Amino acid sequence: MRIQFNVLLMLVLFVALARCDTAPGVAETENRSPVLSDLFFSPSSVLLDELPAGSIQDGIARFSLNLAIDVADADGDLDRIYILVISPIPGRDPVISEEIVVAENGPVEVDISLQIPVAEIGNYTVKVFASDHAGSLGNQVVGTLVVDAISEPPTIDSIDIPERVTRPGPGEPAIQVPIVAHVSDPDGLANILSVEVVVNGTTTLQLCDDGGGTTCNANFLNSGDITAGDGLFTLTIALDSSNVPGDNVFVFKAIDRAGLESETVTKTIVVE
Repeated sequence: MRIQFNVLLMLVLFVALARCDTAPGVAETENRSPVLSDLFFSPSSVLLDELPAGSIQDGIARFSLNLAIDVADADGDLDRIYILVISPIPGRDPVISEEIVVAENGPVEVDISLQIPVAEIGNYTVKVFASDHAGSLGNQVVGTLVVDAISEPPTIDSIDIPERVTRPGPGEPAIQVPIVAHVSDPDGLANILSVEVVVNGTTTLQLCDDGGGTTCNANFLNSGDITAGDGLFTLTIALDSSNVPGDNVFVFKAIDRAGLESETVTKTIVVE
């Protein structure tokens, strides 16, 4: 009879422990990261031409962004939120990188002052994330701030291109033929998105103002450009003995960040 009672007691204890989330005396130590939701900011789009007088000085547009977001941490150890506004131009540092100390769960609202070059219109990425006192980072929430302007298209002022080129003979090395387009934009050189040329109606190539430091086109070593950022966009093509003699038609155009296009300019190289 004693043995049956002991077995019954052990079964009761086992069931009771099984119903517990954790064993007695063991504390849950898992850290949970903060969670962000419901990102909202105003304005969501800015037309630079409609900013108040004095907002644009020395080519820089200044305006405020009111940002609101909900933040929560199940552990109750929120530390701060981080706000980044990222340029649409690759390689640029963030327009702003701001930290806001947050003490408790709930909505957070903050005004951010932005300074954006008028020539750098486009879609800016607004990115927000949070951390707790343990340094754990939560999710990221992302939005898009559209910065636009009533701008004028770029212009192709001149093109330095040879009228005739003599191809090398069989076995001789290829010759390099630089083509340079002088391009300007009323909104500034930084507003020029691309300068391109269509060769013989079939092949589109890029002219680049990169100082020759990058490869603008597939199977090209580099652009052959001399000085980056001077408005002289360069394409260097190789001509060898296999090139077919005759006329080669080059049609140039420039495109700005608002999608506006210059008038096209047509030039011809005669290969002899």
